[in-house]
Amino acid sequence: MGLRLRVILILTIPAVLTLGLHGMLRVWQQESELLRDEQESVELTARAVRIAVETMLRDRQVADLRRFLVEVVDQEETVDRIRLFDLNAEPLLASNRLPIGEGIPTDALRRVMRTAAPEALYQREHPAVLSYLVPLRSASGQVAGAMEIVRVTPLLAQRLRAANLDVVFRVGILVIVIVVVTAIVMQRQVVRPLARLTRSIQSFGHGEPDAALPVSRRDELGRVAEAFNEMAVRLRASQQELLSETERALELEAELRRAATLAVAGKLASSLAHEVGTPLNIIAGRAEFVLKKTAVDATAREDLETIIGQIDRISKIIGSLLDTVRPHRPDLRPAAVAEVFEGLLPLLEHAARQRDVTLDAEVDGTLPTLMADVGQLRQVMINLVMNAVDAIIAPGSISVSAAPLEHEGHPGVAFRVRDSGPGIPPDVLGKMFEPFFTTKPRGQGTGLGLAICRDIVIAHRGDIRVETWPGGGTAFTVWIPAAPVGAA
Repeated sequence: MGLRLRVILILTIPAVLTLGLHGMLRVWQQESELLRDEQESVELTARAVRIAVETMLRDRQVADLRRFLVEVVDQEETVDRIRLFDLNAEPLLASNRLPIGEGIPTDALRRVMRTAAPEALYQREHPAVLSYLVPLRSASGQVAGAMEIVRVTPLLAQRLRAANLDVVFRVGILVIVIVVVTAIVMQRQVVRPLARLTRSIQSFGHGEPDAALPVSRRDELGRVAEAFNEMAVRLRASQQELLSETERALELEAELRRAATLAVAGKLASSLAHEVGTPLNIIAGRAEFVLKKTAVDATAREDLETIIGQIDRISKIIGSLLDTVRPHRPDLRPAAVAEVFEGLLPLLEHAARQRDVTLDAEVDGTLPTLMADVGQLRQVMINLVMNAVDAIIAPGSISVSAAPLEHEGHPGVAFRVRDSGPGIPPDVLGKMFEPFFTTKPRGQGTGLGLAICRDIVIAHRGDIRVETWPGGGTAFTVWIPAAPVGAA
């Protein structure tokens, strides 16, 4: 059932009930007025007839009385039958017979003779009959019987039916008018605005930018349109913010992957340079020594010079490779701690939730400005948190905090990452920062993460420490010095 039909029913049903009740009251009122008019007419006739009947009964003029009753019925339009009854409610005389039957209202007759008060009876069955009962008195003033004057009222029934039809017709017209007016008002004031709102919501759901509703009214629907427009603006702003956060998260992930790749390549290149460079240096030294001992015009001198030149070429290639993969020196500049955490915590929280680990962050609001490379500090935090996630047997928790701390008399900030993992065994603790050392399964770690973190912290003139409690978790604390006073 649609909204329009429900509203029409809600408005129409009470109106129909009210109009129906009003119609019933009007019918009852008209019926009462018609009956009262008929009763007054019959009552006037009954008074006149009663006087004549009582006089003839006292004089015992029965034949004249019967003829008089017949004449009254024939001449008076308001009288269709007259009957006289004794004290036992037995009929004495009747003017004529009627198709309505000869039933006697015994109870009403006895009541009239007992109370000596007239009484009117109305029978609604077809045909409608109005009976008026009056007491008859003797010469001594005692009630000696009763007289019934009957009025068959087909016109009254017709007028009542006409009144009923009139009420039904009026109620029907009013109902039709109410339904039509309600439908038109609903269409213009409710259905159309709601349809526009629905189309705008659907358009907004499909990503169309111009989904705003026109606010042309100041009622409830106008406020709904304003609220929708405000919601659409906020949702678009949130969408843009979410896209920005996603882009920053992707940049951080890419930065992490790039840093990890370069770190591995750098360590491998350093190891290769060490393993290859030492023999090359020995070869170069021996070749130069032999070259010095060789005569200038000797044929071997040219070969020795070629060997020394190629050794120099290999050394330059290795040096160029090291320059490519060697971690860059940090770009130290004044930076707020908030810059380090900007966009970082949502990324880490997502990674933690995937492993059924909760991540809580607590950053002091009065932290000094750091002299740091924000990108490299982010790399340190990512490595420490991801190592903590890998160390925890789910479910678990990780807390990340940043608070001001002095180290060896210098102000700075302490970044602390504590997990609820099993802790670090004593035999492993001393090797944590060695390159290529890892406790992870084969293929899941390079053993370079903590070594890179240590190198970055040292390059920042900071300090990194680890505390562990067997069965109670591990905490890494990174201290970074504050920027000098007045640093821009």
